[in-house]
Amino acid sequence: MRLQRMQISALVVLALVAVLALVPLPTLPYTTGFAPDWVTVVAALVGAVFVVRPNPAGLLPAVLLLWSAGGIVLDVFRAFFAVTGIPAGEFARVDWPGMALRGLSLAGCALLGALLLRHIRVPEGAWLGYSAFALGFIYPMAKLYWSLGGTLLRPVGYDEGLPYGELIMLLIGAVGSLALVQRWGRWLPRRLVLAGGWTGAAMLTTMGTMSVFGTLSQLVGLTRGPVPLSDPAAVVTVGLVYGSWLLFGLAVGGATLAYQRATAR
Repeated sequence: MRLQRMQISALVVLALVAVLALVPLPTLPYTTGFAPDWVTVVAALVGAVFVVRPNPAGLLPAVLLLWSAGGIVLDVFRAFFAVTGIPAGEFARVDWPGMALRGLSLAGCALLGALLLRHIRVPEGAWLGYSAFALGFIYPMAKLYWSLGGTLLRPVGYDEGLPYGELIMLLIGAVGSLALVQRWGRWLPRRLVLAGGWTGAAMLTTMGTMSVFGTLSQLVGLTRGPVPLSDPAAVVTVGLVYGSWLLFGLAVGGATLAYQRATAR
């Protein structure tokens, strides 16, 4: 059986993921609760099997690779301050080896997913884009509610002002979600829409899996996550609010794939 170029690339990336995850390297406190290294190794090895023989069951290692990539967004923000020299205190410290591992895990997940989607019937239709549009409101509206004095499920010690950044991201996400499914979106440059859709899906799903899977693994004792399990409000907040990131990202990814197929030449 002759392997295609994408399959070879995926195998190389997954091999690098497994090797790097097996090397004992120091970490920083902000990585507490991230996916354990053994999960990353298992995901890479099992994922390699489904790279050679694509099958819908390969979605399991793909999801584990997505969890292993969780935190890459935090790495990128920290790297920005570290490289630019903008004063940010502890936030300018970066787990560089871990960042490389998480970046490779995301690349491996993307390559494996691209191979699997050829053999999986993915739901298509405007409902994915409209679902993404609706899900994008949950987190920003929750922060706006808390900043205005709301107390329901409000995290202990929350003292932030108006969430300007989250509201801007809400606007970008809302417009981007609608561009994937409404007619006016076809007038935009296709590559721009695809780049925005896949980038948004990657950022949202990695942050979502980091929060949701990290909390679940903490509940069963696999990791020592940062969520105070003694605070029911904190657990519910992570599950509902941060869990919306995962659903938002999956909806954006599905809508982007539908747009990509619908506009393919």
